[in-house]
This record gives sequence, structure tokens and C-alpha cells, in this order.
Amino acid sequence: MRLKTLLLGGSLLCSTLVWAQNEKSIKGKIDMKTLMNDPSTAWFYKGVNDYQPNENMLNYIKSNRSNFNMVVVMSTWDDASKNIVPALYKVMITGGSPEEQIVMFAADQKLQTDAPVDYKVKKLPTIIVYREGKEEGRIVGTPKETVEAELCRILLNSSKKEKDKEN
Repeated sequence: MRLKTLLLGGSLLCSTLVWAQNEKSIKGKIDMKTLMNDPSTAWFYKGVNDYQPNENMLNYIKSNRSNFNMVVVMSTWDDASKNIVPALYKVMITGGSPEEQIVMFAADQKLQTDAPVDYKVKKLPTIIVYREGKEEGRIVGTPKETVEAELCRILLNSSKKEKDKEN
């Protein structure tokens, strides 16, 4: 009985390792077209189509979309990235933001991206929001609420800081 359990456990471990090695991992700068067209990233297309953003938050993002840019560090092998990145793109697409507002880098399992800048990423995905070249906030890993809620919070805090400077 013990030998059967050991053999079963070993077989499961080997099959998991083989499956993990077969999953394609993209590294470096990528864009939405890469994720939409690569057969290994079918999860992206499905995620974008399935996600329904909050309309009120989407309207706030629409009205502030020209004030910010983003850098996204994600991976094609990480479950959190597979959930968050499609949701982010759905928010940005329906918010009328041009694709150029998002610069995206895919990381390998060592969190290496070949990006020209060290974004000090410790967890995937990491969404860094910039206003006029200055970092205003980050969404790290799975958001507490939704992607659009976190974006709104960052944009609102940024606007408050800007108004405080003016006064």
C-alpha cells in the first residue's frame, strides 16, 4: 500500500512538472496584440470579454484618463496576472484610453523582465501609475476590491495632492 501511494505521488509530481514546463512563458516588453494573438494566452481574450467593470468608476477613469500612464509588470504563467491584466485592459479599453498609455513587461519566474528600468517588483502583477513621469501609486498582486476601484483611489489621491500644492 505504501509503495502504491509513493508511486502515485511521484507520478502526480512528474506530470505537474511536465505540465508547468509546457506552459509558455513570455519575457520582455509585450503589448495587447501579443496577448490577444498568442495561442498560449487564450486566457487574456476570454478575461477581457468576461470582465464587467463598474460604470461609475469607469466614468471617473474616463474623465481623468489623460492625466496618467501605466507600467504593468505581469507574467503569462501567474494566475493573478491572468485575472488582473485582462480586467485592467477591459477598464482601459472601455474607458477610451489609448493602448500607448500602458507599457507592459512580462516577467519570468525570477521576476526578470529585461525592462530598461528596475521597477522594484516583488509580486506579480504590479501596475504602476504615473502622472507627469512621477509614480503616484501601485496595484500589487490581487487588488483588495477591483482594478478600477484601485485605479480610482490612486487617481483621486493624485488629484488631492495636486490641489494641495496649488493652495
